[in-house]
Amino acid sequence: MACMMKRKFDKYWEEIHRIMSVATILDLRYKLDRIEYKFAKVCEDPNECTRKVERIKQTCYELLHEYQKNTSNLSNMSVESTQELRVNADEDDDVGYQLYIRQKKKEKSSFVKMKFDHYVEEDVHPLTPDFDILVWWKINGVRFPTLQKIARDIFAIPVSTAASESSFSTSGHIIATHRGSLHEDTVEAFICNQNWLLAAYYKRGGKPDYQTANKDDDAFSELTEE
Repeated sequence: MACMMKRKFDKYWEEIHRIMSVATILDLRYKLDRIEYKFAKVCEDPNECTRKVERIKQTCYELLHEYQKNTSNLSNMSVESTQELRVNADEDDDVGYQLYIRQKKKEKSSFVKMKFDHYVEEDVHPLTPDFDILVWWKINGVRFPTLQKIARDIFAIPVSTAASESSFSTSGHIIATHRGSLHEDTVEAFICNQNWLLAAYYKRGGKPDYQTANKDDDAFSELTEE
């Protein structure tokens, strides 16, 4: 039984740790250096460490290729207009210039992998507590547009399911057996009001019990005294 659990545990982390590693690489404070540092501490065999790092880099390349492919699909919508430009390129210099710009953009898309390598090779950001990674990617998206899209999607993944599970638990108390016909807007209003009241109570220095507050009328009477 222990061996079976161990295999399932290894399989779970084998599937998920790559995305977590991508998130680490997209953090300016860590990049690939943090991955190499951690694997060097865990893996006794240096060759195994190298293989793991290369596998994660390959995952990044695959993500880049996938995102770039989606971008290319959007650009393919203008293929017909590009062909029309080629017909008129010899007659109008401006038309030829437009064709040149489109071809230049197409050539740039083939260097996305090199952009990632350039990003990784840059120095890491100092470990400062006030560093805002989302702001950095917002500002530097011009330099790494494809990486910015990946960072936007990766960092939007919740780190925990506690918030969503808590919402389901709260709704279970509101939509009870004797209140099963409440309109969805009413239920949403109840849940939002509860969150706002508890947040205001917390800002005043209180420590509300989120699990039992909706069971205890005195808790809400204390919140609404002011």
